[in-house]
Amino acid sequence: MATIISPGTLLIAPPGIPDKRFKNSVMMMSHTHHGNSIALCINKPTEYNLRDILIDSGIPSELDFPLYWGGPINSTTIWMLHSSEWAVEHTMPISKHWGVTSNISMFYHLADGDYPKEFRIMFGHCSWAPGQLKAELRGLPPWNPNHSWLTANEPEPEWLFENPVEDLWELTAELSSHQAVASWL
Repeated sequence: MATIISPGTLLIAPPGIPDKRFKNSVMMMSHTHHGNSIALCINKPTEYNLRDILIDSGIPSELDFPLYWGGPINSTTIWMLHSSEWAVEHTMPISKHWGVTSNISMFYHLADGDYPKEFRIMFGHCSWAPGQLKAELRGLPPWNPNHSWLTANEPEPEWLFENPVEDLWELTAELSSHQAVASWL
């Protein structure tokens, strides 16, 4: 059965992934852009918080939310992955449960106390060239099938945020295995 990668799908890094930046990573597919697959790493907290990057911006800097590493591409961009009930200017729906926003207006909303129910703020993102992610998932050369990503269907925001971030890699790998077995039955 072919793996369908759609927005909201989780990608779980295999234990032997060659690129150490992605060791124990869990990513959520957000969208495609010009054929490129775009995802946000959701389980890599950093030592920074939002206040640190807003100090000289003129935006109220009391926003003490942790920043996560979203991926190695365009690390000067800030993304907010959030539950879908919340939207501001330029929010892009990912699925029925999720949205993503990357617009300065989100900082003003947060400063005014207008938060989504569940959210995570990150810098950077992950990207694959057209066809690359499918080839990686299938283990086609030059990629190794022993280093292929696991996938899990989109979780609800409550599940993702109720679990400790340090346990997400193991829990999503377990979720992936349960979903795979259930698809065979």
